[in-house]
Amino acid sequence: MIIKRFLLGLILLSGSAMSMADPSKWVLVTDRDDIQVYRQDDDSSRLKTFRGVGVVPVADFNAIGALMDDYGAVASFMHMVSEIRDLHRASPYQRDVYVTTRLPWPVKDRDAPLRVTFYQEPDSYDLVMPFSLNPPVFPEQSDYVRMPQMEGYYRFEPLSPGEVKVTIEVILDPGGAVPAWLANIILRDIPYFSLRRLRRVVNLPRFQGISHGYYQTPESWQKPQEKQSQEVANASAASPAPSAPR
Repeated sequence: MIIKRFLLGLILLSGSAMSMADPSKWVLVTDRDDIQVYRQDDDSSRLKTFRGVGVVPVADFNAIGALMDDYGAVASFMHMVSEIRDLHRASPYQRDVYVTTRLPWPVKDRDAPLRVTFYQEPDSYDLVMPFSLNPPVFPEQSDYVRMPQMEGYYRFEPLSPGEVKVTIEVILDPGGAVPAWLANIILRDIPYFSLRRLRRVVNLPRFQGISHGYYQTPESWQKPQEKQSQEVANASAASPAPSAPR
């Protein structure tokens, strides 16, 4: 099942955010608090590409899924995001959401309806959440400028138990009138402050100890009782119970 989800993820990502960036052209713009922010565009381009990378202490690997399922909590750590509204959730692997921003005056706030998908890489246990603009699911609103392009991904890469490397990468066209210098400041700050807040939010008590079952915890992260449960589940799958007599 995990392999099928992985292959689905690769199909969904073809030609999108995971392949959009030429790794040779990233420019480091911020490196502080063990968080690196990179950009990949020139000042005059409307299309902005940025990436934030940081190591986040995570006590419970399941807390990542619990947090990312809570859209209010995601909006609380994503810098300059005012709301994430649930439009439709087909499954944990595909959701439609509506995102609004809170930008500094005099720039008008932006919005974006997004299709969010999810998969786990089977060998590394990385959790990946790609997203892309999906305009048909929510009409344009008079109070917001609709972003004409937005796509990217979150990647949660388990390191040693208790530490996760988190990458946030986004390419977007903010639409409307935004001075280039202000756009560059905003896009520098979004990944930096988002990763700083994520370090606090993911370890809140309400996200701990939740077993959601739609991705696996790396073996080195598992507690003894979790390992025993996993071994029982694997043994049951390999040696199913005999069918009832007829």
